[in-house]
Amino acid sequence: MAKKYDLVIVGAGPAGLMTAKTASESGLKIALLDRKTDISKIHRTDGGVIGINEYLFGEVVKFNRTTQTFVFPVNGFSLRYDGHWNDGIYGFHIYSPGGERFMIGDWKELRNDPEKNSKGVCISKGSLLQGILDDAKANGIHFLPDTNVINIKPLENGAVVTGDGEEYEGRFVVAADGVNSRIARLMELNKDRRFVGTWSNQTWLMKGINIPEPEGMIFIITMYGMFSILPLAKKGHFHVGVSTNKPNVDLEARVQRFTNEDPVYSLWFKNAKKREEEGESCVVNIWQALEKPYKNHVVFVGDSCWIQEFSNMASLCAGHKLGHTLIKAFHDGQFDDEGLAPYFDWYTKYCFEPHGRRELGGGGTVWDYLTAEEIDYLAALPTEPAPPTLSFFGLFTTIMRTYSELIPKISKERPEILQKLRKMNENSAEDKARIKEAGFPNK
Repeated sequence: MAKKYDLVIVGAGPAGLMTAKTASESGLKIALLDRKTDISKIHRTDGGVIGINEYLFGEVVKFNRTTQTFVFPVNGFSLRYDGHWNDGIYGFHIYSPGGERFMIGDWKELRNDPEKNSKGVCISKGSLLQGILDDAKANGIHFLPDTNVINIKPLENGAVVTGDGEEYEGRFVVAADGVNSRIARLMELNKDRRFVGTWSNQTWLMKGINIPEPEGMIFIITMYGMFSILPLAKKGHFHVGVSTNKPNVDLEARVQRFTNEDPVYSLWFKNAKKREEEGESCVVNIWQALEKPYKNHVVFVGDSCWIQEFSNMASLCAGHKLGHTLIKAFHDGQFDDEGLAPYFDWYTKYCFEPHGRRELGGGGTVWDYLTAEEIDYLAALPTEPAPPTLSFFGLFTTIMRTYSELIPKISKERPEILQKLRKMNENSAEDKARIKEAGFPNK
């Protein structure tokens, strides 16, 4: 016989935990299931940044450095954080194969006032999750780690999930089980979503890297892949990673080549060390966002209904909004679409309409069409840094706007580059089809 709860939440990431913490404050009976034994140990490639001081998904987060508190003024809550943190993350810089740099933000200038100018705070995601879990457990939730959910069955007045031979029934089930959501697949929601492709990621945790300006997210284009260097909560420690949408690529060898053999960038790693032989990896399927994150008493939140990864900040906001919506639904006895309307309205206004309808994924990569020298030329072309941002949507918009304004100059100086970029655009549909075909969607 199934164990009965008001809510069964599957997944103890930021969205699931915040839903559990918020909803449990009113006394709802909640079971929180997660397949990990210790949620504070992060084994997959994952970001550890919370964006601040700019509007993202309708919220502008502030960070109180004295109390180590993140304040969410639009959504109306605060979150205490007790782990390590690294302030002064000013956005993105993009490097070319030869070491030229397109600066999105003048980091040298911005670092003069980090409290005002920082666009993000690096945190320990494990510490963040553990802190929220402790609060939720203090509110009385029933936490069930090491529980792998393998099935879900909708009922007339709820749903039942099965995990490790046990059944858990809730008036609602909250699917917060991540970007490769098993519940979305079991509910057959992926059949109505556009599949973009499968990305594999490999990351090394390193220290002692000598980067000219390390205060942000750095992307490096080489002729053998796109690499990233991202700061961590402990100063001087970084994620060094690479990703690909092509199968059978040895990503470990790519990172090895980048850090040890690249004629430009291996110099940054001359005195660097891989941290205790640590590394992280993950394989991610990218789908179009769910237009309505709900089906048959199952509510989707965070990565489970989004394009790829929702971000820590957005997931916390989504969980908070869903938690309060569920409290009101139980109070009003509205266990239907109308009862969940505040969450749906928030998701539609701040997430799906502005970002969820976007055409996802480019076609071929720029190094498939341009030479290293041509990429160097483009990276060095902007004469002033672009406005800083830590929003990936803002990043893509900035790149398009910057180079659209430079088309006359490129046309005059290097018309062959424009011709190659037009060819890349013409081949986009074919390249997208190739990427999709190479993937393995979890339908």
